[in-house]
Amino acid sequence: MKKFKLASLLFLGLILVIACKKETPLPTAAFTYSVTGNTVTFIAQVTNDSKYEWDFGDGSYINTLHSPVHAYSSYGVDYTVTLTILGPGGSASVVNKVTIPPKTKMQLLTGGSAGGTSSKKWRVAVGAPTFLINYATATFAPNYKSYPGNILSAVGLGAVYNDTFEFKADGTLTIHPNGGGIFGGYIYCALNGVPNIGNAGGSGLTYVKPFTSPAGATFAINENKTFTITTSPDGVAASAVSYPGVTTLSFTKGGFLGIMDFSSECIITSITDTQMIANIFISAVPPPGQVGKPNFVLNLYFEVAP
Repeated sequence: MKKFKLASLLFLGLILVIACKKETPLPTAAFTYSVTGNTVTFIAQVTNDSKYEWDFGDGSYINTLHSPVHAYSSYGVDYTVTLTILGPGGSASVVNKVTIPPKTKMQLLTGGSAGGTSSKKWRVAVGAPTFLINYATATFAPNYKSYPGNILSAVGLGAVYNDTFEFKADGTLTIHPNGGGIFGGYIYCALNGVPNIGNAGGSGLTYVKPFTSPAGATFAINENKTFTITTSPDGVAASAVSYPGVTTLSFTKGGFLGIMDFSSECIITSITDTQMIANIFISAVPPPGQVGKPNFVLNLYFEVAP
């Protein structure tokens, strides 16, 4: 009788254990996320959990936090993120695609997001493939002259390659005249009494020396803009020319990129982490032409300064 009672109790216990296991629900897994630049904040939305395993899809280590923050190394890339939840009742997984957007123009120009503390220095590229002088027409054609890289050294303007333009994420600009001066338009200097080393090879280009960086200079990035400027390609007749859908850099308080001349706003045709190409307007025709109206556009390559 005792053996029967013991067997009955063991059988009842087994039933209770099985019943308890069946009553333990599986975990559920979901997550939300927010993206700021290349940094993603994840928030798990789960039930019946005891352990988290995040696979961020970039080869990094598995993360076990409930709400991790992860910085990706690349921009403009889609990552497949997997969250696996382990619990008393088993496991569950969820997979989502997370898109890291391309860098903004501000990030490329300054090295950081708007309002931050980062900065990046740019200079006229020494080894640029070309140095183009085009007419200031709606199509920048025809080409006036084409030169190879490092041409400025050959015409006595090699100091230009030493000077840098430091763009800061807070919207300010500092120009560093490391060569003692700055690249400039000869006509601008002549008409405004600005000291310079002379008209280099009759090109209308010069080196302003000495030069002091303008205090409090700022810049703005203007994307998808219809930029209109009055030009005089022949140095005689002037008219308004528009460039639709372009990105420009505009400046205040004496700021400029590359060349100090009558016009400071320039068109940025390309920018990456290490290279920028700009169309910069210059006035190279002396009086009695259209004074201050650009007749040429310099297509200049810039590189990140060390």
